[in-house]
Amino acid sequence: MQKAIEARGLTKRFGAVTAVENLSLQLGEGEAIGLLGTNGAGKTTALAMLMGLRMPDAGEVRLFGHLPGSAAAREVMGVTPQATGFPDQLSPREVLAYANARRKNCANLDDVITAFALGPLINRRMAGFSGGEVRRVALALAFLGRPGLVFLDEPTAGLDTGAQDAFRVIARDYVAKGGALILTSHHWDEIEAVCDRITMIDQGRKVMEGTLTDIRARMQARQIGFTLPEGAAPPDWIRARPQGMGWRVESDDSDTDLRRMVTEKVPFSGLTIEPLALKDIISRIRKEGCI
Repeated sequence: MQKAIEARGLTKRFGAVTAVENLSLQLGEGEAIGLLGTNGAGKTTALAMLMGLRMPDAGEVRLFGHLPGSAAAREVMGVTPQATGFPDQLSPREVLAYANARRKNCANLDDVITAFALGPLINRRMAGFSGGEVRRVALALAFLGRPGLVFLDEPTAGLDTGAQDAFRVIARDYVAKGGALILTSHHWDEIEAVCDRITMIDQGRKVMEGTLTDIRARMQARQIGFTLPEGAAPPDWIRARPQGMGWRVESDDSDTDLRRMVTEKVPFSGLTIEPLALKDIISRIRKEGCI
């Protein structure tokens, strides 16, 4: 089966600064990958090379076997960039209709309008749209006609919680039906909800890659949650932190810690034990010097 993305040895320099160095990655149909890294790590430059917006100084990319930037590659991909710009005088309907006419697989615009909750906006001129409203139009464009590959750079920036949740449902459905998706996001829960794998970049280099299951397996710690009676405090040794109306502990040995709490008659209730969130796993791996 042909890969949606096959990149080998991508390198990009800006003068004396190496923004991306020897980056390789693959993405198949029916897969979603999260590209992670701090600001300035090289994510945006990497995406630009994958999409054909920047030429690499070394290495090569193919999108379903096509050169990025070619007409054939553009035909199979959808994009929501971090910065979007639409003509103020146009309406979302006009923008979507124009793009749809140029898609190999035309979409039912009414379905797109419903999926992205564009009904109240669809015939308004886009001048004066909020950032979240513009983002919804941009997301609708990216998925228009179900392209084989979608690039999303901070896709839910500016969206309210309801719109973020709706996007995640749409993205998961797209991948479940065979689409390939690559996204960057500062929302760790979004990465967990949508992606099968992550690739982490630091100072332009790939420092970690794997499925979420594999990455969790590297970290045996668990998150313990509990509540205490009003006025009670957890013992110092457990290093608990307040969370909402209760307390949260990152435990390397949850069984031992819970037995000790019972032995010491800590009056806890509402106990929960869960895997660490992705952001906490990455933070701990960094602290331990594994990346």
